Amino acid sequence: MNLLIIIASNPYSHDFNTAIKLAEASLNRNHTTKMFFMGNGLFSILRDEIRNLNDKGLKVYYCAHNAEQRKVKPESWAESSSMYGLAKLITEADKVIMLS
Repeated sequence: MNLLIIIASNPYSHDFNTAIKLAEASLNRNHTTKMFFMGNGLFSILRDEIRNLNDKGLKVYYCAHNAEQRKVKPESWAESSSMYGLAKLITEADKVIMLS
C-alpha cells in the first residue's frame, strides 16, 4: 500500500502524535509511506521524530513556498515540493490522510 499523510496543523497538536503513530505502523507493515508538510505543519518537519522516521524509510516532502513564508529551512533529507507536487502524490497514493 502507498500511504500519504498530509500535515497542516501546528507542530505540538495531537495531530502530530497521530501522524507519527500512523507512519510508524505503516512503515512496520513495509508500506510505502510519505508525509507532506504544508502551512503551519511545516514547523513539525524540524522535530526529531520526523528525522527518525525518515531514517526508517519515511519519504518526507514539504511545500517550498510555505517554508519560505515561515522562514523554515528543512534538512536536506526532506524533498522540496509544491502544491502541484502534492496533487501528484495524492494521485499516486492508495490512501490519503489529512491532518489540519
